[in-house]
Amino acid sequence: HGAELGWVQLFNGKDLKGWTQRNGTATYRVEGDMIIGKTNEGSPNSFLCTDQLYGDFELKFEVKVDDALNSGVQIRSQTKNGEPQGRVNGPQVEIAINGSAGYIYGEAAGGWMTPDDVRDNHDYFKPGEWNAYHVKAVGARIMVWLNGELVSDLVDEAKLESHPKGFIGLQVHGIGRGTGPYEVRWRNLELRDLSNYQSLFNGKNLEGWTTTGNWTAQEDGSLLIHPRPGEKGWQRYDAYIWTKKQYKDFVLDLEYSYPPKGNSGVFFRVGDTADPVKQGIEAQILDTFGNASALSAHDHGGIISTVGPTRNMSAAPNQWNRMVVHCIGSKLAVELNGEKVVDIDLSETPVKDRPLSGYIGLQDHGEPNNLRFRNIRILEL
Repeated sequence: HGAELGWVQLFNGKDLKGWTQRNGTATYRVEGDMIIGKTNEGSPNSFLCTDQLYGDFELKFEVKVDDALNSGVQIRSQTKNGEPQGRVNGPQVEIAINGSAGYIYGEAAGGWMTPDDVRDNHDYFKPGEWNAYHVKAVGARIMVWLNGELVSDLVDEAKLESHPKGFIGLQVHGIGRGTGPYEVRWRNLELRDLSNYQSLFNGKNLEGWTTTGNWTAQEDGSLLIHPRPGEKGWQRYDAYIWTKKQYKDFVLDLEYSYPPKGNSGVFFRVGDTADPVKQGIEAQILDTFGNASALSAHDHGGIISTVGPTRNMSAAPNQWNRMVVHCIGSKLAVELNGEKVVDIDLSETPVKDRPLSGYIGLQDHGEPNNLRFRNIRILEL
């Protein structure tokens, strides 16, 4: 993913510098590109914890676990009373082969955070294989993707209050006497700090934005575009919603869901909102779900009149997608649902003469394109 996109390696690939073991007597060792945790008979739960604390962030890792062992990764966690060997407590992303992988458990902090009624068993976790996790924690919302499938989308205000930030911890679960030893292996642990992002949409009203379109804040904190009867087509630029502020170099991070065949777009560096198509850049939003044909600049994640996405990462209609747009000078990268799909130098493309700073906007594509947006956040560089 590269440091240019803000990702840092949590594990240096050589030793456990930057990590401290807490609770329990399981062992942790480095082997190749892996951290391997090994059970110790009769030991309580053990945790290998980052020395650094994290609040809002996203985390990626791969894990392979022996079938008989339960494991997990602590986030925003702490020790009881702050004592070095105090009981580790806080949210844990579950690692297990029993169908509960990716749900959130309050380790020594109240048990399951994922409510019983949405904690259905699933088969996304592959026993005996490497499994890719992607965790995003921002404010009270914790999202977990497991092998590309969204498993958790949890909002827990109480846990944010008790555990706003803390360490990342790799758990080796305790085992009973006469069992084991079992192992769990982690690799490719990387983290992107999201704590310095500013929210562009407050979830309540259109403060900071300007539009003549029918954009309304919803009860769930999302932003809905619902074109009025007769509002058709995409050339009604004043009906797009525009930031009042201009942005030059930034990382823009947002989520959205479209109806079947839904169409919209994310505009940025728009010098003149009356002519955004020629005076700005657009990343396409389009229901391209299940489309196996070649992808053009007009497919989901592509840059209009410039380049198509390298992969089709579209979520199904009415599911949440996440787009991250990185704009630094003439360098542009777009991540869609966790994959980098665009990585170009604008100075070598048909849009090389576009402004290097400008407004950010979301497109009203006219009836019947009702889309929801949420978690619209920006990091100015």
